[in-house]
This record gives sequence, structure tokens and C-alpha cells, in this order.
Amino acid sequence: MADKKEFKNDFSWSFSRDNAFNTCKRKYYYSYYGSWGGWNKDADELSKKLYMLNKMTSLPMLAGSIVHDEVERTLKILRYGRKADIEKSKENVIKNFKQSWAQSKNKEWEDSPKWKANLFEHYYKKSLSDQELLDIRDLMVNSVDGFFASDSYRFIQTMSDTQWLAIEDLDSFEVHGAKLWVKLDFAIRHGERVYIYDWKTGKVAKENEVQLAIYALYAKQKWDVDLNLIRLFDVYLNQQLPVKVKPTNRLIDSAKGFIENSIDSMKELLTDVDNNKTEIDLFPLASEDRESYPCSYCSFQTICYDEKEIGN
Repeated sequence: MADKKEFKNDFSWSFSRDNAFNTCKRKYYYSYYGSWGGWNKDADELSKKLYMLNKMTSLPMLAGSIVHDEVERTLKILRYGRKADIEKSKENVIKNFKQSWAQSKNKEWEDSPKWKANLFEHYYKKSLSDQELLDIRDLMVNSVDGFFASDSYRFIQTMSDTQWLAIEDLDSFEVHGAKLWVKLDFAIRHGERVYIYDWKTGKVAKENEVQLAIYALYAKQKWDVDLNLIRLFDVYLNQQLPVKVKPTNRLIDSAKGFIENSIDSMKELLTDVDNNKTEIDLFPLASEDRESYPCSYCSFQTICYDEKEIGN
């Protein structure tokens, strides 16, 4: 097997990458450059630590991931002709949460940061009330209820598996000279139309429309479908609220402009564009105050504040 260090850190774009770039430049550097290669046993200690911290998650993010996994499992049960059980799904999300909680509490991530949960709240010793944990449980259970009760699920149940196009599939396409990564929660073809669904466990956010517009661009290229025949849905499971987004020319043009400006801004901070190389000094901290936003919620805060002589 080839050494994983042979992987090249090519420049690419994703919605999460843009979010990191605009939240904190130093966080962006750690996530996409400093942590690169940190999975290798012979990597330097800083790269290993940055890689571990980059794999860290938070309670809300963990809850959302568990719900997504359960929705995916439910749909695959449906695809293979079996009947999904809502009570079993509720049991699964609670069981998976407890398992991840134990992994984090027992620091199992030390030997496997990619596959074992490492919670921000544990690592940084944040106190959690019983009510906060109950709220997380309720979020997951209510989201399962919301999925099974949704018009989207009822509609999908009427489709044959031959109409399915994607389910949590990671793929890429090119925009503005860069590889753009997308992961559609679910897509299906019905007649000439393509329906794309994005399951959400958080609150309604207007910026999610841009993400759906990016999915529409991908679908147009991937499946050769006219934008007028694409139907986009943000399905907020916890609130049982579907939000339909129309891929208008204005929205698509706005999304293209958003991506292009983001890519250009990122590349401006590269010292070698062709080889995707840069230097840490070009990426300042968002704040010198650890307790301020976004630092107080950042997994890399130990590098920036506890180990400043290393991080800088």
C-alpha cells in the first residue's frame, strides 16, 4: 500500500471550507494546511495534534450527524423493500449517542481520531447540565419524528429504487477552476424532474439557500437536467418544516458569484497557487481573547492560547 503521505493537498472548495475561512483565518489554516498529513504515524507532533483537533465535534454537530446517519439507514431499509420502524430509529439515535459519548469520555479517539468521537465539551472540560443533555436527546428524537412525519418521506416512499440518484454520496465537480466537493443528503428523479433534499436538525437559516443552489449546479452537470426541472428542499426535521427553494437564475448567479469570490479570496493567501502552498503568518487569529466568539467555540483554541509558541 502506498504511503498516505503521497497524497497531494490539492486546492478544493466546499461550503464548510468557506465557513472556516470566514470564521477565522487561523482556523482555516489549521484545518486545511496545518493538519495535513497528521494521520500518519511519522508525522510531526503538531500536525498530529492539529489533525486530532480537526476531527473534534460538538454536541449539536454530533446530534446532527447521528440523525443524518439514521435517516440514511431508514431510507436504505425502504430501498430494499423492508419497513422502517420509527421506534427502532429513536432507539438507534439514543444508542449511538451514548456510544459516541463513551468513546469521547474514555478518550478512545487518542488511537483513532477519525473514527472515534472526541467531543469539544469533554476535551475542554465544559460543564453540562442534565437539561442540556436532555435537550440534545429531544433534538434527535424530535428530528426522527419529524422525518417520519414529513411529506418528503411520504413522497419518497412512492418512488422505486431505480429513481434514486444519490444518498449521502460525496462527489465533486469543477467550478471556477477548482474542484468543488458536495455531499447530497438525498436526490431522486421523478419524471423529468430531480428532487434534492437536505435534512437539517438546526434552525432555519437563509444562507442554506446558497448551499442548495450549489447542489442544483452539481445536479445540472451530473445528471444533465435543466435548472427549471430541479426541486430543492431544506427539510428542518426538528421543527417539521420543509422549505422549498426555487433555483432561479438570480439565486444561481448569486451562488456562482459567491463561490468564485470565495475561491479567489482563498487563493490570494497562497504563496504557491499551483502547488497549494502557503504560510501560517498569512492567517491571523480572529481574536486575542479566548472567551470571545468564535474562539470560545473553536476546537483549535488549545493551540492558539495554551501553546502559542507552537501555534505561531
